[in-house]
Amino acid sequence: MSDKGKSAWREWLESVLIIALIAVVIRSFVVAPFKIPSSSMVPTLEVGDYIFVLRYPYGIRIPFTDLQFFAHPPRRGDVVVFDYPEDRSKDYIKRVIGLPGDDILYEDNRLYVNGHEMPLRKLGERTYFMASGEADVAGLYEERLFDVRHPVLRKEFSIRDGHWKVPPGHYFMMGDNRNNSRDSRFWGFVPQSYLVGRAAIVWWSWDRHAGRVRWERLGHIIH
Repeated sequence: MSDKGKSAWREWLESVLIIALIAVVIRSFVVAPFKIPSSSMVPTLEVGDYIFVLRYPYGIRIPFTDLQFFAHPPRRGDVVVFDYPEDRSKDYIKRVIGLPGDDILYEDNRLYVNGHEMPLRKLGERTYFMASGEADVAGLYEERLFDVRHPVLRKEFSIRDGHWKVPPGHYFMMGDNRNNSRDSRFWGFVPQSYLVGRAAIVWWSWDRHAGRVRWERLGHIIH
C-alpha cells in the first residue's frame, strides 16, 4: 500500500474513532435513549414509547460509579430515570413525589404531601394495555402536585397504603398508573447518586397491539 493510501486509511480510522468517542461522551453525559417497557407511567408514557433522557440536569455522573459532580436536586413532579434500588443493573422511570424531608401519606388511593391532599379532577375512563398484553381499565384523572399538573390512572382501591418520611439526600418516586406501579411505596427511597436523568421527549412510539406507529406521540414533551 502506498504512503498516500496509508494516510487516507489512517485519516478515515481517526475520523471513525473521533465520531465514536463523541457519541460515547454524548450518551454518557448529555442525552441517552430509553425504551418504556411497562405500563407503570401510563398515561404519561405508553408501553413502546422511546424517549430521550437528559443526563445533566441532576449533575454529571461518572459512568459505572456513584461519583456525581455539580449534583442538583430534581424538582417535585419531574419524570426521572434512575437506578432501581433493588437491582442497579436496571433503569426505572417514575415521577418525583417527595423531596428530602417531605412527609408522604398514601391512603385510600389519595396522595398527601406534608399534610396537604393533592387534588384530583376526574377526566373519564381509560383503557390501556399492560406489557403482558392484557387490557385494563382505570379512571383517568388530573392530579395537582402543588404547582405541577399531570395525568394519573387510579381505581377506587389502593394497592399499597403507607406513611413515609423522606430522608436527607433521597427522593420518593411514584408511577402515574397508581394501581399498576411498583415504586417507592414498595421498595423505599432513591438516593441522589442513583439519578440518571430527566425524561424529556418521545422520539418514537410503537403500539405492538395495534401493529402501528403512534404518530401522534412523536415529539411529545414529557412533563
